[in-house]
Amino acid sequence: MQRVLEALHQGDYDTAFETLVRTLTFAQGEAAKEASLLLAEAYTLYGEGGLEGAYRALEEGREAYPNLEVHPRYRALLAELRALEGASEGEVKSLLLENDDPQAQYHQAQALLYLGLPEEALGVLERLLSSERATRLSLPGFLAWRAHALQGKAYERLGQPREAALAYRKAAQGAMGLERYWNLLDAAAMFVEAGEGEEALEVLAEARENLSDPGLGAPVPPDSLIKDPEDAATQAYLEARAHLLLGNPNRALEAIAQALELEKQGAEPAHGTPLVQGQALMQLGQYQAAIEAFREAASRAEDTDRTYALHELGVALLESGDAAEAETYLREVVRDPDYMYLGEAWGDLAETLYRQSRHDEARQAAEQAIALEALSAGHLILGHLAYDLLNLEEALEHYQIAAQEAPEGSRDWVSANEMVVDVLAQMGFARPQEIVARAEALMPFLADSDEWRDTLQGYVERARAMLGGRTLN
Repeated sequence: MQRVLEALHQGDYDTAFETLVRTLTFAQGEAAKEASLLLAEAYTLYGEGGLEGAYRALEEGREAYPNLEVHPRYRALLAELRALEGASEGEVKSLLLENDDPQAQYHQAQALLYLGLPEEALGVLERLLSSERATRLSLPGFLAWRAHALQGKAYERLGQPREAALAYRKAAQGAMGLERYWNLLDAAAMFVEAGEGEEALEVLAEARENLSDPGLGAPVPPDSLIKDPEDAATQAYLEARAHLLLGNPNRALEAIAQALELEKQGAEPAHGTPLVQGQALMQLGQYQAAIEAFREAASRAEDTDRTYALHELGVALLESGDAAEAETYLREVVRDPDYMYLGEAWGDLAETLYRQSRHDEARQAAEQAIALEALSAGHLILGHLAYDLLNLEEALEHYQIAAQEAPEGSRDWVSANEMVVDVLAQMGFARPQEIVARAEALMPFLADSDEWRDTLQGYVERARAMLGGRTLN
């Protein structure tokens, strides 16, 4: 069976299937048992497309080896197939046995993942892949890297993108040919989700190097994937997102332009492509162009993806000064009960209402944002409302909460800190040290053309004079 295992690891499935079918046809006893189980395992690699073949292999195995039904790997494979078909948790788990067969444990983990039980799947995989057990038991190569990929999928479903990225990268180390490349793309995607742009770009560079590596051992020419617009578009999209994370919107636009061109060449048009284009344009302050990109994203998207695109569109309209049209889209956003950023959407809606001088409605929307734990957005608007009424103590309290809760460098964080400094100045330069500290923290996040730079500079000079110190350069 060594030839079959090598073929499966290298992705030479035609050779593997031909050899296994021939073996199962003529073999008996232990050889027939192993051939039937390995053939069923090979079919499971195709997901739903392999169900019929996997069941047939197991049936032929039972005919050639009467006691096969009690074999742990047979039961684990059957559990995987039943889970894939949507069987109940009870039925699937009744097939799972405690055992030391690494291949059986792999298929148990896959069955649990199909059941929607990623934590339990991880428990099985961690036992399987632990260093203590690895010294005595090991998976064949074609399953060893897939075990790490399963870990990646489980971590991904649990909302742990960094752990998923590391698992996919580990899978890539054992995979060959295009499967290595695809695992690297999965790792890059998870690094992006984890907010780690440098790591994502590093993995994408590794993926490009693998495409031109003649030592991949793959039956498919390594450079063939470059001609596949779908995968090339995915890589360009991920590069764009990574550059956005690193604050390189121009580099992001270059990458997303490649993805858009590849869509014209045959890649499936995705809502994420114009969405990222719009986000890059927003970072560059090109709001009208961003609005058009977000409109395109919304037209391509469905369900909550469409809601997210509409949210971005509403914010872009708000930044462009069109609060009334922004309100239209944001009201549609907050009507989606499944949207995971409802609190932030209510905060943005509160800002549109505030800008239209509809203060009572703005207060209600801000309070709704706070109730949904979007504290920075809600308190920022409540601070503005108090400030306008010259209730400076109340305004300061709201602005301080907003500054504390917002991520450093975000739009809310900048606005809240600007207003804290402004209110402290209006209150007779109370706490001059805080004025200096907050203003200095803000400066790196303000463009040279931002009018707030001069305002803050003046406040800092006055505060330093009160402290008897020097002024900023």
